[in-house]
Amino acid sequence: MSEPPAPRPAPGEGEPPDARVQWQEFAGSPRVVRSESLLAGASQCAILHNQTIYFLRQTRFGKLILTK
Repeated sequence: MSEPPAPRPAPGEGEPPDARVQWQEFAGSPRVVRSESLLAGASQCAILHNQTIYFLRQTRFGKLILTK
């Protein structure tokens, strides 16, 4: 008889500890998008929302700023 499938890893599992998100806090909340995905290696990106452009910028200290 075959073994049952292995449990699926939790989000963030298998990544360096400093990259993990406390995913339990987000259960049932809006989806989580990593800033690295939005910025894609750049220091800022533009977000179009209701025909208005916003800029998401990462400071040199690693903080995020959203401006209109």
